[in-house]
Amino acid sequence: MAMTLDDLVAKVTDPYERQARLYPALLSLLPVVAMVVLLYAPQASSFTVVLTITVSCGGLYLLTNLCREFGKRLEERLFQQWGGKPTTQLLRHRDKTIDAVTKRRYHSFLAAKINHAFPDEEGERHNPDAADEVYQSGIRWLLNHTRPDDSKKFDLLFKENISYGFRRNALALKPLGLIISIASLLWALVAADVLFGSSPKYIDLAALSRMPTHTISCSTISAVMVVVWLLFFTRASLRTAAFTYAEMLLRACETL
Repeated sequence: MAMTLDDLVAKVTDPYERQARLYPALLSLLPVVAMVVLLYAPQASSFTVVLTITVSCGGLYLLTNLCREFGKRLEERLFQQWGGKPTTQLLRHRDKTIDAVTKRRYHSFLAAKINHAFPDEEGERHNPDAADEVYQSGIRWLLNHTRPDDSKKFDLLFKENISYGFRRNALALKPLGLIISIASLLWALVAADVLFGSSPKYIDLAALSRMPTHTISCSTISAVMVVVWLLFFTRASLRTAAFTYAEMLLRACETL
């Protein structure tokens, strides 16, 4: 039996896997899927058969893992450019995002949990790499004790983590998403004789006004996705999500 996109999404039951890894991959493929369904409706049934076979042979698992891999590679590069992991930066004395009083409270709490003193300002200044190792050890403890559970105690933190993962993986797929969106838009315009048609001009404005509804819909989806990839999935928006999640994670020190 042919599988729809709803069926495909439903097969991924883990919320993080579905929203942070599968959705970015599907967004990158959205324009070409819309083009196949809207412009080539008679062949759409063949498309769903191919989709079913692909998923059955592990295509869905491959898709989410590729998305994760590209996202992780991008993350490593961005952390180096940003000056370290966001959580590590927020715990540094020299970072002023969190006020000194609250930061001391976080340091005291995490130092007790990992049974290792946190460096003071002079120690951090003298050996910043060693200080970062201590901060990262504290964060690892915090991550291990804030995993989602049945009590929903850290539900908001989990949602922020999903938001960060979604933006990270989508940004990693941005070049692919842009190529697919632009190519789908051009394909729809060529199919409607708007571009490189019978008119001696490269662009036939008369053909543009005569475009059928399904071609307009396909072109609109592709154009909107070009704008989304360019304006929303940026390093700035990812950095916002990363530091929002980092601050939310450190706030768990107040409730644990």
